[in-house]
Amino acid sequence: MPHDLSLNSGERQTATNYSAIRADHRLRYEWADRRIPRATFGVDAFCGNGYGTWLLSQSRFVIGIDGSQEAISAANNSFKRESNFYSASYFPFELPAESLDFVVALESIEHVPNGSAFFEVLCRSLKPQGTLIFSTPCEDFLPHHSTGNHFHFRHYTLGETLDLANSNGMELMHFAGQNTYTITPEGMQGGLLEDEQMILRESEPGQFIIVFCRKSKIAYPSTAAKFGE
Repeated sequence: MPHDLSLNSGERQTATNYSAIRADHRLRYEWADRRIPRATFGVDAFCGNGYGTWLLSQSRFVIGIDGSQEAISAANNSFKRESNFYSASYFPFELPAESLDFVVALESIEHVPNGSAFFEVLCRSLKPQGTLIFSTPCEDFLPHHSTGNHFHFRHYTLGETLDLANSNGMELMHFAGQNTYTITPEGMQGGLLEDEQMILRESEPGQFIIVFCRKSKIAYPSTAAKFGE
């Protein structure tokens, strides 16, 4: 069954101003914003309606990419700056190799059937010492089966998430955990926690894991180089 990419599918944030975006989503982008150097150029992959791209582009140039043209139109209507640009593209896509200072991919990898291929594309696009910040639901604390979320292909354990951060020429710098939902006595996902309970806790796993990793100084081979082209 193909994913519903529409703006009002129930999976996306739809508010037209930043302060009205749900707290857990804002907190992840704000965590990323504090760690990415200013005056740099990068991509916000799976940007949705653009609120995170808008935040990051206060002090950087950012291209927001999303598979929904409807979401991109909303981004241009509500979260456009001179320092950002939005483009509709559904994975699989390629990014220019070693061209970006940073990539942000929050709540993205679980939405593609081949997460490792998606991650490789992001890593290849980074310059040496480039920054990648990504997040994903944690299977250890928020099992995919308990959420009833048909928009996700899978969730990643803490170990799998940190292994990704140390792959493809990347080095794990640090991570944080975040809890967003109550859990019912039957072990199923319940309602939202209070905003103040959604704060990110450094080096502590939670229902969501957000990771900061950095590309090594040695250039990661492009796909063409790997196949001798």
